[in-house]
Amino acid sequence: MVLWGKISHFSVFMILQLLASHEKTGVLELEDNQERAAIYLTDGRVDAVSVPRSDHMLGSRLVKGGHLTEVQLRRVILASGLKGENEFLGLTLLKSGLVKPEVVVAAVREQAYDNTLELSNWVRGTFSYDEPAEPVRFPISPQINVQHLLLEVSRRLDEGQRPSREKPELPGHDLCAHCSSECSPEQRRKYLRDGICLWRNMAVRVRESIFDPGNEEVRMYEQERHAGDLPFL
Repeated sequence: MVLWGKISHFSVFMILQLLASHEKTGVLELEDNQERAAIYLTDGRVDAVSVPRSDHMLGSRLVKGGHLTEVQLRRVILASGLKGENEFLGLTLLKSGLVKPEVVVAAVREQAYDNTLELSNWVRGTFSYDEPAEPVRFPISPQINVQHLLLEVSRRLDEGQRPSREKPELPGHDLCAHCSSECSPEQRRKYLRDGICLWRNMAVRVRESIFDPGNEEVRMYEQERHAGDLPFL
């Protein structure tokens, strides 16, 4: 184990930005009330975000988006099982020809955003970061820039979106007691609500970008969001 600590002292987003700034390759694991989540990184970029949420599964997302039917999904999964294959569902779907590569990558990318949003209310428990001898490699990875990931999640939080799964919360004064951010009363009124401190969960550079719309990194982020070609491995 390379790094360990309490989420109440260091938020998930703060640790994620720290690992990204050093271009780390490894797994950030989170444990809270017997639930576990994991964020996989390669060279400081996010490959995948795993949380205990079944409705964020790739197959369900593609069905909901109208890219294939439930019947088609069941047939693909059943056929893969009968062949004894144990591979990533996205690869199985690509081999089937039912879904285009860019659709699968876009779905994986959106899945990472939604799953990271679920982690925004993890205020208790512990985090640990480790670098396995054999790094985990995903055959399909959006390779998301952490800064862009945090910008997108912070935007969704600021617009009122909330994690679908409730988690035990810390009272506002407890969050502030463990926080090193020097926020103003106005910022506290705006960002400390519903048991989640959005200001604390935003990394420093993300917070600065919010108050500087002309920031070059924000413009690059918006351009990337609308780009037609997504990285595909």
